[in-house]
Amino acid sequence: MPFLAHRRRRPVVAAIAGAAALALLAGCSTNPSSTAADAAGTQTVRFQTSWIPLVQFGGSYVAAKQGYYEKAGVDVQILPGGPETDGLALLASQKADVAVSNADVVARANEQGADLVIIGAGFQKSPLAIMSLASDPIETPADMKGKKIGVPSGDEGTHAAFLKVNGLTGGEVTSVPVSFDVTPTTSGQVAGQYVFATEQPISAEEKGFTTHSMLLADHGLNVYAQVYVVTKTYLASHRAAVEDFMKGEIEGWQDYAKDQSEAVDLTVDDYGKDQKLSVANQTEQAKLQLPLLETDVTKAHGLFWMDSADIDENLATIKALGITADKSLFDTSVLQDLYKGRSSL
Repeated sequence: MPFLAHRRRRPVVAAIAGAAALALLAGCSTNPSSTAADAAGTQTVRFQTSWIPLVQFGGSYVAAKQGYYEKAGVDVQILPGGPETDGLALLASQKADVAVSNADVVARANEQGADLVIIGAGFQKSPLAIMSLASDPIETPADMKGKKIGVPSGDEGTHAAFLKVNGLTGGEVTSVPVSFDVTPTTSGQVAGQYVFATEQPISAEEKGFTTHSMLLADHGLNVYAQVYVVTKTYLASHRAAVEDFMKGEIEGWQDYAKDQSEAVDLTVDDYGKDQKLSVANQTEQAKLQLPLLETDVTKAHGLFWMDSADIDENLATIKALGITADKSLFDTSVLQDLYKGRSSL
């Protein structure tokens, strides 16, 4: 999957490189009708996804197909992302209204002067993991001692932070530069490598290998992934539209949680048809990301919920990554207003 090289890293670089522009736009914006209303009064919300069309965004596709956005009172334009798309910059320039990102990327942008806030967490756990062969699995950080671990360019800081929070040193683990191809692990060049647990293991499986993925989130280094982000200015001026959009999102992902088949079909046959995706591949990805979407917290409080203890864990990880942030990075009021103490809509 060659596109993975850009998937997390380019937004981080863009957030830093474009910090001055983000700060300027955040400070000067009057946000003139970035959410437009049609003749019937329906609000249009431009939703910028973080990557090319995949079942990763399947719940949103279901929400559109089933009319959940329309029922909530908004017309949602789902905009595909890609290696050259920086959703956070598009928010700042008012070319998008809601975007998908990762909590640490949003924190980095705010550290550099942006005006962003996270209003929901699609994936309660980061999919970042260390993949190893099932025949010689890396099941705990201690299993990394004395072994070679493949670290893609741009993940060096994450690797160093992961070792630190688990009491390991660079001298105990040999870091080997790798790309996003699974060959270094499947060929035995390294004992394991950093991957997205929802994607590259599927590639290894398609090549005939059985793998084990150790989520970093289960071992002290977790940030919310696929978070919903808006500018604070936009949230203040278009709160009703934001709540209506999030209501439609929740209903679409609730359907996804029950049955991923519609999301897979919409991804393969409609939104991602130009990607020549296979039903088998997208079905497996949909299954693998379900435990990231549904946790004990979301079962108790609803999808996308941001629990105070999890927010604290996110902030601890963000600090370990060398980024300054505090609880103002997260706004839980939208979800509180929608759920009103319930666990579903």
